Amino acid sequence: MKLWRKIFVITMLLSLTSLVVFGAEKKGPVVLRVPHWFWGHGTTFEEWIKGGSEEFEKQNPNIKIDGYQVPYDQYWDKIDTSIAAGDPADIFALTNNNLGKYIQSGAILPLDDLINMPDVKKNWSSIQTEGVVNCGNDGKTYLMITNYGFYLPMYRPSVFKKAGISSYAKTPDEFITMCKKLKSSGVNPYASMILPGNWTEGQYDMYIWVFGLGGNYAKDGKPTLNSPEVIKAVTYLKKLFDAGYMPKETDKGTYRKMFGVGEVGTLIDGPWMYGLAVSWDPAVKDDFATANLPFPTQRVATFFEGMSVSSKTKYPKEAAKYVEFMCNPQQQKRFVDIVTMSSARKDIYQDKAFLNKVLASRPWFKNYVEHTDQVMMNVPGIDVEKLPELVKIWYSYYEQVLYENMDPKKAMDSAQEEAMALFEE
Repeated sequence: MKLWRKIFVITMLLSLTSLVVFGAEKKGPVVLRVPHWFWGHGTTFEEWIKGGSEEFEKQNPNIKIDGYQVPYDQYWDKIDTSIAAGDPADIFALTNNNLGKYIQSGAILPLDDLINMPDVKKNWSSIQTEGVVNCGNDGKTYLMITNYGFYLPMYRPSVFKKAGISSYAKTPDEFITMCKKLKSSGVNPYASMILPGNWTEGQYDMYIWVFGLGGNYAKDGKPTLNSPEVIKAVTYLKKLFDAGYMPKETDKGTYRKMFGVGEVGTLIDGPWMYGLAVSWDPAVKDDFATANLPFPTQRVATFFEGMSVSSKTKYPKEAAKYVEFMCNPQQQKRFVDIVTMSSARKDIYQDKAFLNKVLASRPWFKNYVEHTDQVMMNVPGIDVEKLPELVKIWYSYYEQVLYENMDPKKAMDSAQEEAMALFEE
């Protein structure tokens, strides 16, 4: 073989060897697309996701996070469009209201073989280990909760003192007495979403009472809208309504602000109310308290938001690694500290130094910590496609009880009959 040919062959072999040996180094980093309404939020939510993502990139220099904002009210329409176009993001943000839909459609991956499940089973509350799993029908975990909220009583001690109330009601009857004293002092006693037509927000305020009285809207995947507990809750709320203890024709944003400035005596709401109330009246900083529920049970109504991995991602391991990272103890402590919301990780509250730090500035948060594992999912096991219509049916009859004086039992019997028809189609 001529010399020039030998040189050519040797050069080609060396080039091929270089590609095999060093090819991985020449590849760029894995880029994960992570749309979320937190990005560009300009608040504590953005601070949390941005800071956590930057730390993830430092610890994983081969992975880059392409985070971009999609507004909450547009988010799932855009997600659905991207899925239909065959170009979905690597990671989706989902909630308890739509997780089941994406499981059923096959749009997301089970995480059981991609994350540390022993950690999940040991260190997370039931909302993750049971609530998330119950959104599907195969016993698998398709989402990790990044944040969740549940509802407890809150009040301004100065408002209670003016009304002559020394402690929060511990029973439904005591709650009525408390509301009477608040009304006599010149404030709206208790605010709940009863604005006609607003079933999306109204459902949560109703869950509070149904769960507290020991009931639910469903059992074994079927509605139970006329169960004794549901009827009792509707009857009780009608009593509050007729007594003038709840502001009528008032949206949630308005009555929350009324609470913040001392015009509403009590709410049953989430920990985010503290920050909102302080923004309306700085005096709330030293004038805010929470209490246990005035019900036979301490089961609290809840919702969650979290992250799932797209079934179409090219990088399932890397995507799951990011999801797991944002849910690790360090990042969940950051979330509680920055955003003032709850974490579904029980273990972070076992860190006494962290807990003492939180409670030093927010002593009222103790009740939320103590109720972490007493959360309860709404309408478990209901077909996600039927859920919105089911809630609309229930709420329309609830409104008829409040505004048209329909008998609570007859109303819930009618609601149950109409709801069951959905499952016989």
